[in-house]
Amino acid sequence: MANTVRNKILILYAPCGAGHQKAAQALSDYFKSQTEDDVELKDILEFAPSWYRKIYRDGYYFLIRKLPKLWAYLYHSTDLIPPESSLTRFWRQLEHKWFASFHRYLDQSHPTTIVTTHFLPISLLKDRKKNNYQLTVVVTDYCAHNAWVSVFVDHYFVAAEEVKKILVQKGIIPERITVTGIPFKPMTASRESRADRKVELGLNRELFTVLVLSGAGGTGDISALIKKMEPYAYTLQLMVGVGLNKVMEKKLRKDFAGTPLILKIFGFTDKIYDYYQVTDLVITKPGGLTVTECLAFGLPMIMVNAIPGQEEENAKFVEKNEAGKLVKDQDDVPATVVALIQDREKLKALKDNASRIAPQDPCKKIFKEISE
Repeated sequence: MANTVRNKILILYAPCGAGHQKAAQALSDYFKSQTEDDVELKDILEFAPSWYRKIYRDGYYFLIRKLPKLWAYLYHSTDLIPPESSLTRFWRQLEHKWFASFHRYLDQSHPTTIVTTHFLPISLLKDRKKNNYQLTVVVTDYCAHNAWVSVFVDHYFVAAEEVKKILVQKGIIPERITVTGIPFKPMTASRESRADRKVELGLNRELFTVLVLSGAGGTGDISALIKKMEPYAYTLQLMVGVGLNKVMEKKLRKDFAGTPLILKIFGFTDKIYDYYQVTDLVITKPGGLTVTECLAFGLPMIMVNAIPGQEEENAKFVEKNEAGKLVKDQDDVPATVVALIQDREKLKALKDNASRIAPQDPCKKIFKEISE
């Protein structure tokens, strides 16, 4: 009996912001449940020298926390550089040397399909002769920077029609772009009532519940925000996620040990859906994956501390579709929250709009397209 040759699907991400990794993990889990082909999930930075990994990952978090204006300049200036300029080609030659182990891995593993949720692999694969694999790209924001653009990409999967239009303007053939939504882990139904789940999390079953998210990097002055919420202690309760920022988590626990608020503080978690399920309103940085998850749960958003560039564009998408509001001055957040609590019709409209534009089965759509 002849051996059956199995295809291999390689899914790549970079851990610069949690969204790229979470989208890749969601795809990996779904693909493995649907096919007998080999599915492998890899962090592209594992193939880089240790110094490069540290600079690339930690440098990103440093810039968005400490030097957001510099990050904004870098984001917008690089978006003006053509994808095949002499500067980008020179930088790509350096990257090929630094990622020599990645190219050796490809030569040995022979993937038939490569899916990436980060733009770095696009650059690494541009000058590599593509004999036997298709390269597909999942754009994980509601915009598309020039770093995502390459005529060597076989297919793009994007969050919304607006992103497709941007890619077409940048020279990508429309037939190579499919609007699927950003992939996220499927929601699971709970047998418990929403009130019972609140009690399990240490919350009041009756109070209006606000979830505050600072992103994976834990950015923004969350302490000042919580302080301004204390006068409304008998109107609402807070759940505060600080991501990977252990320093912020420790500080908040110390500063608000005696707060009149019902306050639950938590770090980076893979059980964020437990929090979404008991939430009435989200105050968040508008990362692509976070926005997508909130839409999927029908949660209206007050967006703050947006990273210049991609997160500002994500916020514009949400505002355009009237599923949330970008508040540029954090001091205005408490009044905005209370106004929504008092205007339940407006709050319901935001929820309905969030549900209306929420992606439907993005993992399923991407798998189907790739399989065909």
